[in-house]
Amino acid sequence: MTKSARVMRDAEELYGLDEANTVSFRAVMQSKSEDKPERRSGYGTSVFVSLAIVFILLALTQVSNDGPSQKPVSAMPDAHSQPSKSGFGKMLTGLVQSKTSGTMREDFRAGLVNWEGLKSNGSDWISERDHVRPGSLRIWKPSASLANYQMDFVGQIDRKSMDWAFRAADTKNYYATKLVITRPGPLPNAGLVRFIVLDGRERERVELPLPLTLERGVDYRVRVNVEGRRFLTSVNGQVVSSWTDNRLSRGGVGFFSEDGESALLKSVSISERDSFLSRIVSYFSLISFPTAAMASMP
Repeated sequence: MTKSARVMRDAEELYGLDEANTVSFRAVMQSKSEDKPERRSGYGTSVFVSLAIVFILLALTQVSNDGPSQKPVSAMPDAHSQPSKSGFGKMLTGLVQSKTSGTMREDFRAGLVNWEGLKSNGSDWISERDHVRPGSLRIWKPSASLANYQMDFVGQIDRKSMDWAFRAADTKNYYATKLVITRPGPLPNAGLVRFIVLDGRERERVELPLPLTLERGVDYRVRVNVEGRRFLTSVNGQVVSSWTDNRLSRGGVGFFSEDGESALLKSVSISERDSFLSRIVSYFSLISFPTAAMASMP
């Protein structure tokens, strides 16, 4: 006996419904039960339309990626992956992420073919087995058109400081930062220097002490978040600098060493933050698709 039939039988016994009232009551119950498939159908249609839009966007992205491109840079797994999902949600999120990965990695195994500077032959950069020693500023070409991103790199200070640039429109316009060993010794001996270069001229140099002890020959992991007009820098997971400026809105990342400085650079990765499809990934990462409910639909 169905639930609706039991309800009608109980109503007849409790309220003494006559035949006419029973017919009306049954009609009401039947109309309510028929509403459920309609609601389910509407829900299924909404989900289908949303998924269709996403897959169309993915297809367009794939077509645009089939054209000529620069020498590929190996992908780096995302360090901020979302918690695992099951069923349809996991499949969709994985598909979107595979098409919208904005993360690139450079380990210098291919030399300096992806790096561009004033000295085109890279004669002032020293390339060794598992690292390079930067000289004059060189910009990572795959990053040159980006605006908002996260840069991660691993390097060592060999002499005095380790220097990098971001939002580098070219070798004469960029933001620069130095991680500096200010003095020898085990006590906090670190400093951070930042400035901006416009039309080839350095401006607004700021020197800050850091509560860190730096050593020569030790790997340091540096992360730089570039978002709008705000720039955040951390060393080995510890935030050491946060500042704002709006004069340069777009440009890539680069490295350099000035007179009396020397550093080893082992690897660099960059993750774009403002691609449209990356926003779709973020949106779907918050959705838990009701696979069980969808499977029970008629």
